[in-house]
Amino acid sequence: MKIAVLGTGKVGSALGEKLASAGHHVIYGSRTPSGATETVSHRDAVESADVVVTAIPGTDVITTLETIGADILDNKVVLDPSAAFTPQMTMAYPGDSVAQQVQARFPRARVVKTLNTMNFTIMVDPMKSLVQATVFVSGDDSDGKNLVRGLLKDLGWPEGSILDLGGVETALATEHAAPLFFATLMALQTPKFNFTVSQ
Repeated sequence: MKIAVLGTGKVGSALGEKLASAGHHVIYGSRTPSGATETVSHRDAVESADVVVTAIPGTDVITTLETIGADILDNKVVLDPSAAFTPQMTMAYPGDSVAQQVQARFPRARVVKTLNTMNFTIMVDPMKSLVQATVFVSGDDSDGKNLVRGLLKDLGWPEGSILDLGGVETALATEHAAPLFFATLMALQTPKFNFTVSQ
């Protein structure tokens, strides 16, 4: 599968490397593409991709996708692990979510919110140091969510650890778990944790 990873920071690099190791063709998009870093423009990365991973700050997602263009994003799966904060580290979109905004702005894209409730190290190796872990999935397109479930399994997530919350509107809940994540981080003094749902 061809996957465009937008962003070359810790999240983008971790996801890209793990997905490439699982046999996917990964290309990195950057605002400042360079042959030295093997990156291309965001638009060039997305044009031939099946899946677009928005591994950039949540406040940059809409403007970045707008520069790519709605025509190019048509029918592509947009896997959104982003979080949106103000410079003061408060929620940038109270009562809203990045994923909902993307789906509303690009209605022909298939937006799936996932991997946004954890540190990047857990995203790509969830069972290395945790007994249990849960990854949430939100989105309106069932085929898009099934495709993302497959990618999550490639990242190391067992089927039983993937929890489908429903439509894209449920992304508001997971995006607004960010204050709980940071409070837990401060209490534990480590990012090596995850939120788990058990019955």
